[in-house]
Amino acid sequence: RLFAHWEAVASTHRVSLPRDMAGPIAQMARHRQAREPVPYVPLSQHGKCEAAAAYEERQYPAGKWACVTMGEPMYEQSISMSFMKLMRYICKENSVGCYLGMTVPVLNEIHLTKEGTELEREVLTAYYLPGEFQQNPPVPMDPEIHITERAPLRVLTR
Repeated sequence: RLFAHWEAVASTHRVSLPRDMAGPIAQMARHRQAREPVPYVPLSQHGKCEAAAAYEERQYPAGKWACVTMGEPMYEQSISMSFMKLMRYICKENSVGCYLGMTVPVLNEIHLTKEGTELEREVLTAYYLPGEFQQNPPVPMDPEIHITERAPLRVLTR
């Protein structure tokens, strides 16, 4: 039933959900209460402004992230396919062969072209490694996943 739900969600992104995702989906569901927040320092909070919702400015520290970059025809496809790769890594397809634990949020990064008039096709999806793996990250089995030390990051979130 859970797989069918995820399959329906994936179809709205024009992505098919492979059967081998049933295991990672079930494992993520079992551990859904244990999500480690990425550490951050709140810089400012802003209330509702006209039609825009309230938002917060945050500073995330430097740290190690597992990253996947894809350039599918639709941004939702790139994000969905990248997240499936990261789920496999988180759930078992890593050098320690065990569930690493989920952190939130998972970042999606899209950049403007040099001209600044369009969005680049490629989307980066990044998962912050839990605290216990920051010093010695497990190696991904998937060669498209790269462990990257990212600089501190300033974001606006709602």
